[in-house]
Amino acid sequence: MCALRNDINVPNVMANTAGDLATRLVGSDGERLYAVFEFIEGESPERPSSEDYRRLGELMKALYSGADAIMQSKPEDWALNRPVYDIQHAVREPLRHLLQFESLSEENKRRCVSVAEEIENRFRALEPDRRFIHADLHFGNMVVREPSWYCLDFDECGYGHRALDLGVVKLHLKNRPDALECWAHFEHGYGDMPSQDALAVGTAARIFYMAGKIPVRQDIESLRHDPDARIGTYLTWIEDELA
Repeated sequence: MCALRNDINVPNVMANTAGDLATRLVGSDGERLYAVFEFIEGESPERPSSEDYRRLGELMKALYSGADAIMQSKPEDWALNRPVYDIQHAVREPLRHLLQFESLSEENKRRCVSVAEEIENRFRALEPDRRFIHADLHFGNMVVREPSWYCLDFDECGYGHRALDLGVVKLHLKNRPDALECWAHFEHGYGDMPSQDALAVGTAARIFYMAGKIPVRQDIESLRHDPDARIGTYLTWIEDELA
């Protein structure tokens, strides 16, 4: 995040009393790393407009341009502790969580296996393209303080095909009646898009990854409400993408 500050707006990371940006704390569940960020006065758009989507496209492109320049200037082993969104991480691990989930119906488990096989077969063509991705860039992770937009929540950032990041945007447009208009504005802001096939597979993989989080995040109240139906909706969206 510190390295990206020349290209996009991100909160400052506040050093602790020892001058470190991360603090290690050991508890009963093991060691954890904590970071403290400056408070940014602003708000996330509750109902983003098509113009907001254009700006989001511009911001994502700026993030990538900055990340690519940073990676070229760093040693090959820099930031290798970040996750790689490959077949194992994006498809097989979510599938394992879903198949072990007692609340998931047998019908939806069969659908999970079917879509996972299709995503994996088509995902192989995307895997060699491993560049920095935010992995969760949507308006809920933005703070707007005009004229600046601040990008937050790099918890899941790592490496993978950028169609996965674009899939985050498409997922958040699924229930909007003006989805096509908003996506067109996003495309205009972003610029050169990957192929339609790559975009479909990236979107499908992203949705499947999110479906796989539902079984392991039952501590979240909203995810405990009829999870089988929610996962079924996700599977329908995936099947539409892959059709």
